[in-house]
Amino acid sequence: MNYTNTAICSPREQVIRNVMALIRERELPPDAEVPAENLLAERFGVSRGTVRSGLAVLAERGVLEKRGRRMHVVPKPKGSGSSLMNRTIILLGPSDKDDAIRKRNSGFMDAIQAGALEEVMARNMHSLWLNASQLHGGELEELAQIRPGGALLFTPAHPAPAFDAAARQLAASGIPVVSSVHSTLYEKIDHVLPDHAEGTRQLTDELLRRGCKRILCYLSRGRAEYWVAARYRGYSAAMQAAGLTPEPLPENCYWGCNYDAEDAWQESRFHEEVRLAAGYLLDYFRPGAPAPDALLAKTDWDVPILAAALRLLGRTPGKDVVIAGYDNKIAFNGWSRLENYTPPLTVDKRNNEIGRRMTARLLTHIDSPESWKPENILVTPELITIS
Repeated sequence: MNYTNTAICSPREQVIRNVMALIRERELPPDAEVPAENLLAERFGVSRGTVRSGLAVLAERGVLEKRGRRMHVVPKPKGSGSSLMNRTIILLGPSDKDDAIRKRNSGFMDAIQAGALEEVMARNMHSLWLNASQLHGGELEELAQIRPGGALLFTPAHPAPAFDAAARQLAASGIPVVSSVHSTLYEKIDHVLPDHAEGTRQLTDELLRRGCKRILCYLSRGRAEYWVAARYRGYSAAMQAAGLTPEPLPENCYWGCNYDAEDAWQESRFHEEVRLAAGYLLDYFRPGAPAPDALLAKTDWDVPILAAALRLLGRTPGKDVVIAGYDNKIAFNGWSRLENYTPPLTVDKRNNEIGRRMTARLLTHIDSPESWKPENILVTPELITIS
């Protein structure tokens, strides 16, 4: 085993992380006696006093139990947590709790967390809300040691390998886990997801009903997010049902800026994004070529960028090209002051309901572990007609 020995953390923190690794790898199984301080000091490359201090911290946290003059590891076997912890659900995500509650009825992903919390409370369970971005060192291992009844994992809007790793780590510890997910699916845990294929099928059907024929699903073929393929399936199904040939996904396309960045809504950023989008759209709107009459955008916030880019290419959004949104976040769009085009259609993923279903699925897993098999549970989105 490779031990933590780095200047990034203190020597005491190195001891804590290394002992947690021994527990996680079952080198120290339940009730095993922790080796003597001098042996650990030599093993970890620190002083005996540092080892003693690190073990004391782990004892305070309940990871180790002091029995006389000896320390013993006492991680509880699966399913044998305290009565309190058995009724406690961990909510682990990227958001502040108050911020999530404020957005409970919005199209933001925070509404998933709010819905999950509401359902936990309605089921008379305890909850422990943790901000995943604030977890440090071996704290995820410590979370597994306290043996909560289960964990709800809320992934951020942008791909984050740390969240995928957390899902795997918690599931490997035997804790029931249900995840919402933005990028990739982990086959050994439950996911509750918006039915992106159905949402995009509804959008495409409505555009066809309004007379659009050359509809482009404007998502990049090269992206790894699972929902890109799902949305293309829904679009293709609607086009084929109408007797039309689906356009292939663009090899590359405008993907949108990071809207969490400090300069996300600055005017200079807007104009940079518009020029970039126009460059990607140019091949589809060359003079004399059969151009799309509708675009399915990745999200509502990309719509003004695409609209302004079309104007640069001599097309009038809404007249020459209809742009449909996604996510039902139009009211929160920071670009509206710079581009007044509003998408006539969008999709509400029903994020609050996704959160409630996550809690319900987790409790089913906890109550009936013998019959549990991991599933991807889809929640049907709602088509929103704006004009």
